[in-house]
Amino acid sequence: MVTKIYANAVAKYNEGKLLDAEKLRRLADADFESAVKMLCDHGYGGGTVNEGQYDIDAFITRETGKLIDYVLSDAPDPRLARLLTARFLYGNAKAYYKAKTSGRYNEAAVYPMADAAVREGIEKGEYAALPSPMAEALGRLDALFSESAPDPKTIDIALTKAMFAEERTLARALKNKPLQKFVTVRIDTANISAVLRARALGMPWSALHEMTVAGGKLSEERLRELFEADDAAKALRETDYGALAGEDETLSLPRIETRADDTADAVWETDAQNMQSFSPFVRYFYAQLREYKTVKMILTCLKNNAREEIAVRLRQVL
Repeated sequence: MVTKIYANAVAKYNEGKLLDAEKLRRLADADFESAVKMLCDHGYGGGTVNEGQYDIDAFITRETGKLIDYVLSDAPDPRLARLLTARFLYGNAKAYYKAKTSGRYNEAAVYPMADAAVREGIEKGEYAALPSPMAEALGRLDALFSESAPDPKTIDIALTKAMFAEERTLARALKNKPLQKFVTVRIDTANISAVLRARALGMPWSALHEMTVAGGKLSEERLRELFEADDAAKALRETDYGALAGEDETLSLPRIETRADDTADAVWETDAQNMQSFSPFVRYFYAQLREYKTVKMILTCLKNNAREEIAVRLRQVL
């Protein structure tokens, strides 16, 4: 088994190779072709990708697959690896189940990872070998869709809730307080984003209630207060997540989601230099994911002549 010291030492080395703030600024200031060349020079795509054959989504998916493989092979505890990669496993499960119920397979929605058992189980309707929260969610979906038409949104909600349930279980099993806090923050910020998105769309609370995830620090009552508040920014500042609102008079979902990343990242800062903890390894993993997310956003905006959108979505550190 990989020791914490070794896993953290490799993670520290890898973290040193991430794109720093200056490189990301230069990327954002470049035109699309120049940005692609800069990434190739940095090693993205093995240095072989060019603007003429550049599929942004496929490329970032491949890079993310390499990161998943790294976590599964180098994590200091297999339960930690399962927790960190749960979002991808459950994302793939959503794609497989939608393909099963609709007959249409969206390959672009699937991350490359060792998930043959999940795919086979879903295709055959045999869930015993799958993670318990996933199996239970799929069983409920089967029962629901035996009486009504399959609904992609319902599939997403059910498996997202199952994913967070598994993450909570794994964090408790590892008896790691930062991990437990991190999962709680992820649940709360996901619920806050859902509330603000529902407000913007004019959805009723009854519809939003089905989407919120259990296990966070914010109660359902507090989430409903935020949903119904005349001044959402003021209501958000009165919660433990007031920093998400900043000094904004009106809330911007892209800014909220950027600050949510910052809030989650802060969990790892205290133990960032403790080589006997999980923090350096986890910190690198999420830093690399953020880099992929930022690079994808920049390239998409550049390719679609939406440069003005970049500044809103860049992390505060930039």
